[in-house]
Amino acid sequence: MATIVEKTDKNGNLISYKVIVRYKGNFVTKTFAIKDNKKKTIKNTAMAWGLDIEKQINEGTYRKEERKHNYTVSEAIDKYIKDVNSDCIKELQWFKKELGHLPIRNLQRSDLKRCRNKLQNKKKEIPIKGHKKVILKDELISNSTVNKYLASFSIFLSYCVNEYEILEANPMIGAKLKLKENEPRKRWLKELKERQTLLQDCEKELYLLYLCVLFVLTTGARKSEILNQTWATSDLENKAIYFLNTKNGDDRTVPMPEILYEELKHYKERSKVRYLKNDYIFKNALGKPYEVLVGKIFPKVVKKWQYENITFHGLRHTYISIASLLGNNQTIIKKIVGHKMDSVTGGYTHADCETLRKPMNEIARYMI
Repeated sequence: MATIVEKTDKNGNLISYKVIVRYKGNFVTKTFAIKDNKKKTIKNTAMAWGLDIEKQINEGTYRKEERKHNYTVSEAIDKYIKDVNSDCIKELQWFKKELGHLPIRNLQRSDLKRCRNKLQNKKKEIPIKGHKKVILKDELISNSTVNKYLASFSIFLSYCVNEYEILEANPMIGAKLKLKENEPRKRWLKELKERQTLLQDCEKELYLLYLCVLFVLTTGARKSEILNQTWATSDLENKAIYFLNTKNGDDRTVPMPEILYEELKHYKERSKVRYLKNDYIFKNALGKPYEVLVGKIFPKVVKKWQYENITFHGLRHTYISIASLLGNNQTIIKKIVGHKMDSVTGGYTHADCETLRKPMNEIARYMI
């Protein structure tokens, strides 16, 4: 049964009623403060609450209120990264550094605007391979990159509202933080003639550049994945390509399209110099990955033949767009190009690889 205990201050004045419900193994308490000398009203409210709890217990509808931890932004981000397969860790870590000490319930739009303004003055960073440090450029990040940071944080805040229930509302919504973006570059080559002409122009400039562009147009691989390919990871015997230590942290295996296989086989047969320690396909004079091939020589060809500023990464977008236009579902495309899956998938087996062989050959034939 519900019991009411009167609580007084040190002067003996009644300040509150504490309701204690011990009933059928449940122990529930709640304190009702007395305001404006309404002792009788407050006592009746307290008693009614106690009777209502007993009624819920009898009916089996009582649920004990959970005491929710008052997360800081830092704690909430750590929990989110642990629970969710997110592609936005870099962006969230930046917000963690800026706002991590604040209780997430106390976030204000002014905090978000301050972060937006600080992002506008953030310099571009170039990662140093094998090191945690980065090189800062004089150039600032673009408005579209600022918007990407804000969108990533907004997704996280919405998760805190809908899934964790540690926020009543997303303070990002309605804050009008998005910046006006510049006209986007042409992201992909839609026409077959454009792709064929690009390959011809690359071959005129340098055969190895042609082979590199052919690689991305037939596999959709990232720049780093292509430049780090060796003759061991491009397995001509089994017509398979192994992508190791990829951007999203997952290794993957995909079939080698016939068009690419024939060209790689031809190139290997006529290659004279081989480096057994670092047997890269796209190597410079020192036997290391030929980064200048993509960083300087490809942009030079694009500028020379006026391909409307298509980037090397834009060729990956081209592959994904064409693959989608051909009717391939998103699961197949994500497996081919190495995007994070909606569900946890882990590494691909040889059987998984074989299921991709037909669609990859179809895409490759359509591409060029």
